[in-house]
Amino acid sequence: MKFYLISPPFKHEGFSAENFDFITDTLDVEYFQFRPRYKTINQRIKFIKNHYENINLICKKKKIKLIINNDFKIAKRFKFNGIHLGGNDRTCREAKEEFGQNFIVGVSCYNSLLRYNSAVNQSANYVAFGSVYKSSTKKKEAIRPENLIINKKRIKLPFTIIGGINHDNILSLRYLKPNNIAVISSIWDYEKGPRSSAILFKKITGNVL
Repeated sequence: MKFYLISPPFKHEGFSAENFDFITDTLDVEYFQFRPRYKTINQRIKFIKNHYENINLICKKKKIKLIINNDFKIAKRFKFNGIHLGGNDRTCREAKEEFGQNFIVGVSCYNSLLRYNSAVNQSANYVAFGSVYKSSTKKKEAIRPENLIINKKRIKLPFTIIGGINHDNILSLRYLKPNNIAVISSIWDYEKGPRSSAILFKKITGNVL
């Protein structure tokens, strides 16, 4: 199991190329997603532009897949490996048509088998389930891990678990055998800083996950 690292939603003192490099040296990160939450596209572009060059170089060096969250316009402006789509976004099929069949498309399924089957039919590359715990970045109610559809049906696509995952609860998800665990606030907002958070995640998970 690997980590799916997501950017903070707004300008953040701890979000830097130096910290990103350290975190991705410490943890096995398969995906990094830019997910700015500013209201205007110009603000979102500025956020990404401030970090893109250095982050992209690190991702290329370490073979980390660089993803943009749901924004087709930004996906055209910068070079990404893929895009992640939520419930109110455009479809996986549209993304494949726009950017090509080799462009990675991830789809949030929350806890919906219907959304999962749609993602499969539209050739999604991976899916995400959650929030599994209460999350400051997700407004939807938490879906307890034991209630996720992945316990009831074999999921053939690679899947990520997301939502409120931290140092205290990450090991409780290992029985689900996710391909990736998504982390946001537990990295960037950790009281001792993102580097200390990455070190602690490494210490807790070790070779267990």
